[in-house]
Amino acid sequence: MELKEDMIAKIRNMGSEVRFNMGDVIYREGEKADQVHVIVSGHASIFKKSLSGEDVFIGLAGAGSIIGEMGLFLEGERTATVRASSNVTAIVFDADKFLEVVSKIPEISYMMLKEFSKRVNNLNRRIINITTSKLIYVIGIYLLENLQLEESPYYTPEEGTVQLYIKKFSIEHNMEPSSVESVLNALTKPGIIRIENTQNIQEEGKEDTLYTIKLNPDKLRSYLRSIAHV
Repeated sequence: MELKEDMIAKIRNMGSEVRFNMGDVIYREGEKADQVHVIVSGHASIFKKSLSGEDVFIGLAGAGSIIGEMGLFLEGERTATVRASSNVTAIVFDADKFLEVVSKIPEISYMMLKEFSKRVNNLNRRIINITTSKLIYVIGIYLLENLQLEESPYYTPEEGTVQLYIKKFSIEHNMEPSSVESVLNALTKPGIIRIENTQNIQEEGKEDTLYTIKLNPDKLRSYLRSIAHV
């Protein structure tokens, strides 16, 4: 969400002007959220910590951007780190003052409502992506651990074979069989794995579907590393 120059002019005297040098941290993830900044000039980069503890770039805020308002309204901690990526001039508001600004200028309230709605939709999509990535990771690790390589004294095989019983695997890992099949199809499309055969069988007195899968372990490991930060 970015405010136009005329909107910034309306609120400029309601806050205090502050300046940051390139590289300065404006907010740090985990800190208490008690201020909001409106960038007047310059740019700030937004980072989120991954599961491995690395800072992952998630966005850039420029002139007119309001930063820090989500944490303020949720009365919690900063959910991301914001760092000046150039010299930045901003207007800073404490919690009460920003609420006063919002109440006095309906246009800002409307813009923030639209922005919050957009962020909720983006969050829902991200949750779906995270869930899918975790399923892929669990199934991928299983495939690597159960991979059978052809033994040969003359060469190192590039591919191996895995036999996967869909229903049995689903029960053991608390997944829906349809989810497991969807992940296998998702890995097949970019060529990460190759499904050689599917066969309906009786396994331990129950009907099941046996997938015979071929894969290159190095290719699968590389793919899993690329989604491990999610």
